[in-house]
Amino acid sequence: MQDNFFLQYEDILNDNKIRKRIPSSIVIKTIFGNYIAMETPTYYFPSTGLSSGQEWKITFTNIPQNAGSVSITVLGSSIDLGDMPKADELRKRKEVLLSDAINTAIEKSNTNQWKEAANYWEDAISLKSSIVNKYSETISISFCEKAKVLFTQNNLSNAINYFEKAKKINESVFNKYRDDYSDLQFKYGTELLNNSNISIGVESLKYSYILSNRNRDKVENKFNEMKKSHFSSSLLSIIPGLSQLVIQKNSTKSLILFGTFTVSSLLTISNKRKADNYYDDYLRATTPQEAESQYYLADKQIKETALYFSLAVGTIIYSIIDQYINTSDYNSMFEIDKNYSPKTNLYNSGSFVLSINIPL
Repeated sequence: MQDNFFLQYEDILNDNKIRKRIPSSIVIKTIFGNYIAMETPTYYFPSTGLSSGQEWKITFTNIPQNAGSVSITVLGSSIDLGDMPKADELRKRKEVLLSDAINTAIEKSNTNQWKEAANYWEDAISLKSSIVNKYSETISISFCEKAKVLFTQNNLSNAINYFEKAKKINESVFNKYRDDYSDLQFKYGTELLNNSNISIGVESLKYSYILSNRNRDKVENKFNEMKKSHFSSSLLSIIPGLSQLVIQKNSTKSLILFGTFTVSSLLTISNKRKADNYYDDYLRATTPQEAESQYYLADKQIKETALYFSLAVGTIIYSIIDQYINTSDYNSMFEIDKNYSPKTNLYNSGSFVLSINIPL
């Protein structure tokens, strides 16, 4: 239904963005004079035939009275309805708001009131985004300077947002602030690492590294601190499941490995004792038949002992290899790629009914 029946209009105060509405109801008048709601499949009414509708009543609600350039699309055909009654009035109001926002933003920028200037520039952009083409340098400076203010206030995430906005608007201006942004990303990344948010923290530190030379030594030192020792992690893994629990924080894997090792070790000990007992009985046997029977049982237990012992040893080897791979993967996060790229209602509502006659 959304592709076949919809209304669209310009949101004048929001950069003329296109908004869409789907019908609140669609009612079809049949050739027999009765009405069928669109929600009811027409094949339930075979007597109406394929050309089931003479008149379709399509109702759209909650359409702003100041919506601009309203059009309706029905089954691929578009009908332009023009502006809603208060659209022209809103356009005039928008021009006043835009002019006031730009003038105030320029005034605040000229007096280095960057935080206020950035706020007014954002208001202006929300009204008409194309102004960035004319004022890109001033806007980018305002955003970078506001980011610096937010940085000093330790509002790091918002500061990052403003630097990124400035970068998109005018990269040549942004490049003059790369050292400041590098400092910000380094502090942000360090705090994330301290709060155990490793993956995002690493991304921030890598971003800091490529932004400028200022923090490269500190990033490298931080990464070296974060790397794990293969020796110590492998040492823990000699007891299967221990490194998986302590280092990997994977309780499921830890439980499986430790359980497998424990059970196989106990079975190894148990079967070895049984084998020894059967062998002692074999040595004390008084008849060939008894000796043969006890030897067979002892041999069987020895083979089972070897099987469970191999499983226990295999679990240890697997635990060591698994931890080695895990440590290598973890440490690889802290390798710096020189080509790294950062992964970075005002309206009154109205309604109207559109009737469309479809010939049979």
